[in-house]
Amino acid sequence: MKLIRPKIIGTLKIQKMMAGNLAVINDIKNSPNKIIIPCHSIKDGEEIIDKIKKAKAGELLHL
Repeated sequence: MKLIRPKIIGTLKIQKMMAGNLAVINDIKNSPNKIIIPCHSIKDGEEIIDKIKKAKAGELLHL
């Protein structure tokens, strides 16, 4: 999955979706900055959060 890191990421957290799978979600409600990335486990989600936090604004990430 490709993600262009937005300037404002908000609070990233791992949540369980309605279907039962896990996803990394931020708390922003506006669509341009909304992030929803599916992940396989909590450890995988923590790695995704770490990659997003280390990236600069506008950088393309391959997750």
